[in-house]
Amino acid sequence: GKVHVSGNGVNTDYINRFKFEGEKLYDGVFVGRLTREKGVFDLVAAWQKIVRAKGGARLLIIGSGPDTRELKRVVRELGLEGSVFVSGRRGDEEMYRLMKASKVFVFPSMFEGWGLAVGEALACGLPVVCYDIPALREVFGDCESVFLVPARDIEKLKSTLLRVLEMKEAGRLAETSKAYA
Repeated sequence: GKVHVSGNGVNTDYINRFKFEGEKLYDGVFVGRLTREKGVFDLVAAWQKIVRAKGGARLLIIGSGPDTRELKRVVRELGLEGSVFVSGRRGDEEMYRLMKASKVFVFPSMFEGWGLAVGEALACGLPVVCYDIPALREVFGDCESVFLVPARDIEKLKSTLLRVLEMKEAGRLAETSKAYA
């Protein structure tokens, strides 16, 4: 009677404890393991195009993994040091505050079992742009603030991110995201 199992749940009460006030610090944020299958290299390639179209766009990448060193090298080689920030792992409090300090959550993962990071981003009130893979489509495909992009389509990832960043209805999207979570 003292044990409760919540399958694939997001603890919105816990996430709501962490606040961020003021102007958004980042245009986009990614949270996850830094590996190729999570799409971080696609994300950086798309972000290079976003910076060209919308100077000053800032992307925060939170996480660690076997491809961290290579990812930092690619960011350097593309001249994106002032636009893409690879911050490493963060504790929950800092991670949720940084997510809330961002305008959109980007998750170009190619393989997911459920997509907990997407659920957490929605709980933070963020719209989400992610690859259209079966698990994410099944769990989040009906959410109006989740924008599915064909996997590996960097041009579509870029154009969808730009469209979401330019939307005037950020408040409505935030409420939609929280309600869905």
